[in-house]
Amino acid sequence: MRRNIFRSAVGAAATAVALLATAPLAAAGPTLHPSPTGDVTVGEVVTVAVDGLPPNLAQVAVGQCKPQVVAPTDCNLGASLLGSADAQGAWQPGMRGTTITLTASVGAVDCTAAPGACTLAVTSLTDPGHILASVPLTFGHAPAVAATTPKAAAADSDSSGSQTTAIVVAVVVIVVVVLAVAALLVRRRRRT
Repeated sequence: MRRNIFRSAVGAAATAVALLATAPLAAAGPTLHPSPTGDVTVGEVVTVAVDGLPPNLAQVAVGQCKPQVVAPTDCNLGASLLGSADAQGAWQPGMRGTTITLTASVGAVDCTAAPGACTLAVTSLTDPGHILASVPLTFGHAPAVAATTPKAAAADSDSSGSQTTAIVVAVVVIVVVVLAVAALLVRRRRRT
């Protein structure tokens, strides 16, 4: 009987480890990838890409906005881009392409006044007040060097993946330890 309980506990632990190891990682929220990154200038053309959107999301807009969007005037609609998400959640741009020309102000907000005074933001026109992703803009005196952008974007995605992997490994270790302790307690209880 004791042997069966111990085997059941070990089997449950092995099953938990297998399920956690083979389960897909939790989907991260939408991510906006502007290029270039870093300081930007008024009139600079920024290329954007978005991934992690809900699959097949319609009417996805990307534009230069105030940090809080509550009205249509809170974004530079004239330069905003419209597209949709494909089945994998990647943004597919419409006819205007993937580039936005940055302006000095949005509504009454001076984007150059402070870092983060304006953002590049992603929303769906089905719920325009809900910002899906944003990147604060910092206006400087010279555009960022484009050659460093792919490395920075790769580093960001690598660190996110490493953090998720570390979390999954930690959860697996905790589950295995808890199940092993439970098996030992049951085994000791049966001996007494």
